[in-house]
Amino acid sequence: MSSKRNSGSRGTSPSVANARRDALVLAILIGAVMLLIWNGSMFFRELQFADARLGSTARIASTALMLNVALILFGWRRYVDLHHESERRQDSEARAGLIATTDALTGLLNRRGFADRAARLTGPACESVQQVVLFSIQLNRFKGINDRFGFDVGDETLRRIAAGVIGVADDYALVARTSGDEFAVALAWPGHNIKAIEISGEALLRTVTASHEIDGKLIQVGAFIGMAMSDAADVTIADLLRRADIALEHAKTGRSTKAVWFDAGMERALLANSELEQGVLMGIEHDQFEPYFEPQVDLETGTIVGFEVLARWNHPMSGIIMPDTFIPVAEDLGVIGRLSEQLMRLAFTAAAKWDPAIKLSVNISPLQLGDPWLAQKIVRILTETGFPADRLVLEITESSLFGDMDQAHIIVTSLKNQGIRLALDDFGSGFSSLSHLRALPFDVIKIDRSFVTTIHRDRESSAIVRAVTTLATAIGVPVTVEGIEDAATCAAVIEMGCAVGQGWYFGKPTSAHQAEQLLRDRPETGISDLSPCLRRAVA
Repeated sequence: MSSKRNSGSRGTSPSVANARRDALVLAILIGAVMLLIWNGSMFFRELQFADARLGSTARIASTALMLNVALILFGWRRYVDLHHESERRQDSEARAGLIATTDALTGLLNRRGFADRAARLTGPACESVQQVVLFSIQLNRFKGINDRFGFDVGDETLRRIAAGVIGVADDYALVARTSGDEFAVALAWPGHNIKAIEISGEALLRTVTASHEIDGKLIQVGAFIGMAMSDAADVTIADLLRRADIALEHAKTGRSTKAVWFDAGMERALLANSELEQGVLMGIEHDQFEPYFEPQVDLETGTIVGFEVLARWNHPMSGIIMPDTFIPVAEDLGVIGRLSEQLMRLAFTAAAKWDPAIKLSVNISPLQLGDPWLAQKIVRILTETGFPADRLVLEITESSLFGDMDQAHIIVTSLKNQGIRLALDDFGSGFSSLSHLRALPFDVIKIDRSFVTTIHRDRESSAIVRAVTTLATAIGVPVTVEGIEDAATCAAVIEMGCAVGQGWYFGKPTSAHQAEQLLRDRPETGISDLSPCLRRAVA
């Protein structure tokens, strides 16, 4: 922070004032001692002249006087020593307090110092302050500066940015470095001029993202800014900083190139997400997640050949919750592995007593594919539930293969050695690569539903489905299509040569009991409703 912001009183320094006070006290004491000695000597001389017999008494009185003088001098010396010790202690405490509240690298306030100083801007006592505005700033791609150019260049970059923020901020603003790559600026604002505040935010953003030449290198980072404002008497600085941080997170999520204002909806969404996270953790602990089964049908015969296992959250208050709501949360929390294992255990236990020809397809999260013990965990669940490995199909998305191809190859090979079949899921929806089909021994290719549902409206979707099916037939890998919702789509994919299909046309995902009932009640020739679709394809 600049000297103007950090400076104290401009009057006489405490050390000079203390020295003057000590000199004055010393002068007074010396004068008092000298006066006491002179008066005493005169008194004793008069006594000696008056009566020679009092000579011994005078010597005793003189000695007592000298002792009093010595005691006075000792007391003064002791006072000076104690006073100097107190000053040294106060100086040490002041330095410790400065160190505790100041960022050593940039000289700005740290988080603690910022909270202490900014608290003076808020509260009922701040009648002169109308509004308090807080900017929360986070650098983007700063870690790359350290990794590429070293920490010395990174530190100098932070110092340059800190100096730039001080230069742009108001003279009475509080500027702090709150963490490694985060800064905060708080200032009192006289009114509700939102446009002026936004202009200040844009100026801060331009300053922070400006380029700097350091050691002959051109250094530049990105940044995101969140803004919050409130009446000074109605908010604490901690609450205002929290709101600005929430707005900052929204700016980062939306990759915003402008400063983002906080609004109450952001806080409500944050609270809702926090409740959802707690609910997911609680649901795993109390076995609230259940497997649902979506039928997979042989498109040539109409026979159910398997089910895809899908997750459902049987919430005690909200009922059945779909996976789009809780799967991303489970991945963020790092508990997707536990959730998947829990679902597999329930699904395998239920399906172990079904028709041995029925297979189960289970989705594997990209995060799970990074677990080197994944194959061992799945094999253990198969053994404990008595479900045959050759009835299990693990679906792996294309995007998950780009993280660590070598690790994926090891896990896939280990699973294949156990007799487990593998499906390349959502083929065509991501960075499709034929090298995946060549490098990894997939048994099935699944075409993403986004192409199947638009097969009649989009010529490109139809061409992609036909091309993938032709390719799969050429390399001897069967194709499963998702998202068949009507007879026309069913007939179209059959005509293109797809082997297995699934979608609401054949049945919605059901519980384990309903899936077992469906298998028990199925006709000998398969699903009867499929016959019009088959007839259309044959025609």
